[in-house]
Amino acid sequence: MATVVDSKQEPLPAPTIMATAARELDLKGVSAEAALAALAHEISLPDTDKVQVGNTVFLGHRGKGKSKNKVVGRAFNVDTSRNFINNYIQYLTVLRNKGVTHYSIDFDGEALVPIAKAIGKRISGLNMRAGMSAFENGEGHRVYFLLKPEGKKADV
Repeated sequence: MATVVDSKQEPLPAPTIMATAARELDLKGVSAEAALAALAHEISLPDTDKVQVGNTVFLGHRGKGKSKNKVVGRAFNVDTSRNFINNYIQYLTVLRNKGVTHYSIDFDGEALVPIAKAIGKRISGLNMRAGMSAFENGEGHRVYFLLKPEGKKADV
């Protein structure tokens, strides 16, 4: 069972969140120690953006050149489902305020599909749009977000 710590009751530091969440992933034969070492290296890279909202840590990598307003990311969450949805919306707003117009994230399995759908519904009134597609191999999904600056229409 996944660890859940309500951020409204017990805020956790980012390293604890990431280590806890990473240990609970299906690492497909990679040891937890090796995964945590790789994660520590990733965080130390100069182009890695780390934002914590509640008990969720978001890692993002911004594109270069023409893709500088696009971010590909990951989320490490131990917060409640309700808080995770709120944390995600807050993070998308942070990205938009940084000039990001496109954000995408991949996840394995089906467990996060209801969360992704709930986020998509909640952002529609915030001048943001979302879409989701399943991987051809059926093992996961990609969620796309269009984050338009205030006052511009978010057409997908």
